[in-house]
Amino acid sequence: MTHTQLSISVEEAYLDRYAEVVEDCRRAGMRVERQMAAVGIISGTIETSRMHDLYKIAGVRHVEPSRVNRCLGPADGLE
Repeated sequence: MTHTQLSISVEEAYLDRYAEVVEDCRRAGMRVERQMAAVGIISGTIETSRMHDLYKIAGVRHVEPSRVNRCLGPADGLE
């Protein structure tokens, strides 16, 4: 079972119902790890095969899978 780390942006018109959107995300299988109600962002993980279920939730504006950023050491010869 593969999980995807993601962030969801909540539509501005739904910010007054932010808690409902969060709960709907949980019911869809999302493990909510961080809630940023002031800016309308929810972040967490979900089973990759269920990610598209989040688009069906009223108030979800955008679903953005997280990107992995890696710091690489200096290139050979550039030290």
